[in-house]
Amino acid sequence: MLASMPVSISQLEALGALERTGSFSKAARTLHVTQPAITQHVANLSRHYGVQLVDTIDRRPVLTEAGRFLAERGAAIVESLEALEREMQEYADARSGVLRIGATVTIGTYLLPAMLAKLRAERPSLRVEAAIANTARIAHLVRTHEIGLALIEGAVEDDLIATAFREDELVLVVPAEGNPLSRKRRVAPQDLRGVPFVSRERGSGTRDLGYDALTRAGIAPPIVLELPSGEAILRAVEEGLGAAILSRLVVERELYRERIRIVPVTGLRLRRPLYAVRAPGKTLSPAQRALLRIVLGTEPSI
Repeated sequence: MLASMPVSISQLEALGALERTGSFSKAARTLHVTQPAITQHVANLSRHYGVQLVDTIDRRPVLTEAGRFLAERGAAIVESLEALEREMQEYADARSGVLRIGATVTIGTYLLPAMLAKLRAERPSLRVEAAIANTARIAHLVRTHEIGLALIEGAVEDDLIATAFREDELVLVVPAEGNPLSRKRRVAPQDLRGVPFVSRERGSGTRDLGYDALTRAGIAPPIVLELPSGEAILRAVEEGLGAAILSRLVVERELYRERIRIVPVTGLRLRRPLYAVRAPGKTLSPAQRALLRIVLGTEPSI
């Protein structure tokens, strides 16, 4: 029956040094400890396992078969622990491991790639897993602790901790030709009554802000088509299927096509903050903090 005292890494290191050097004194110098410490470590191992680990032959210590077996297995354990120490230090420095991040579709498409490129330039061994979905879905993943950090647009519930990192503007987009709004320099909300719209799905931050603003102004524009991304909505607007309210981040990249127009809407506030969010009590990993530092442009306080 094994003794109850657990085996220590120091004991395994002492036995390994004794095997390599063939001398208690040399093993002690190798490990920068005293010779009695080496002797005690080996004696404790022998007592723990109840087997003879070292014989004395011609006044020299020689490991028994059991001693050689334990030294070999112990060396593997010590090597694994040293590797773990290195890996955890890299993890603590955010130089390795996996970064799990969530982002809404607009942010994930137009802002997150540049942020991740900067992070990867600093930490090339870091692997990234990004979940991209609408605001409602990403908030749910944060709330259920499936993702520790996310970047979202739209309203933030009180059960999440949020830090704004920039402001976004939503704009009314219409076809460059063929739509009653195409030639207008600006419109009032009432001018949009009855205009067909193409929209993101329910739960999208863009839809929540844009169409809620119209609803509050007494306008309930018919949504004739729902699509899952800003790119798809722009294609639909280009084809004359309707108008749309989209983030300027989406639209600015497409204006060169000269097939769509931005028409200002007077009297509507269509600006929104973009947030970095986490669940209360959730500790950010070093990699998440490194990305958040890039997002905020300063050392994060959350």
